[in-house]
Amino acid sequence: MFLYEILLPIMNKFQLAQYIVSKYPNQVTPMKLQKLMYYSYAWQLVANDKKFDASFEAWPYGPVEPQIYEFFKKFGRNPIKPDSSTDINEPLIDFILDSYSVFSAVELSKTTHMELPWKKFKNTNEVIPDEELVAYYSEQVFAKNFPMGTSSKFYPPKTSSHYSFTFDMKEEYVPEFNNIEEYLENFSNEKERLNDLSGKLKKWNAFKN
Repeated sequence: MFLYEILLPIMNKFQLAQYIVSKYPNQVTPMKLQKLMYYSYAWQLVANDKKFDASFEAWPYGPVEPQIYEFFKKFGRNPIKPDSSTDINEPLIDFILDSYSVFSAVELSKTTHMELPWKKFKNTNEVIPDEELVAYYSEQVFAKNFPMGTSSKFYPPKTSSHYSFTFDMKEEYVPEFNNIEEYLENFSNEKERLNDLSGKLKKWNAFKN
């Protein structure tokens, strides 16, 4: 028996949803909220430190928490407006969220489609069992970060871009950073560089035309 199976969660999923929306203002659509909550749920199980309950079903387009979906679907593809500012003061949840929030909703959705827990139950609309989540994600590189405080390095989560980049490599490339702050700074700098490059290409194409 896992420890998380006998400990009561300290928050409910709606509290977490409101926290995510207020933590990243104007950035979280209903789809991104689903993915951030999905990874928060899975990794808390791997860390053996359950903070909230949820039931993610294997819908045709990815894992979905149906009650969260019903509550926030009115926002469509638009960012969710928070009802109020919520603070949960949970370092584990913040660690997971900060690691994944830098990615777009589309990137996160594509990533769940490439991972076994959803693929195994795809189109069944069944709840993905906790045991399946733990079995799969415990074997992933991001699991090296848990229990928190025991690793001298930070291992970022894999996304669909990483899977595509390493698809034909004989040995998988595993990036590592000194800490999550270094990772986030590196990610921000790289994103800025790519945006700058994209802007220059647009200007060049406009000049040629």
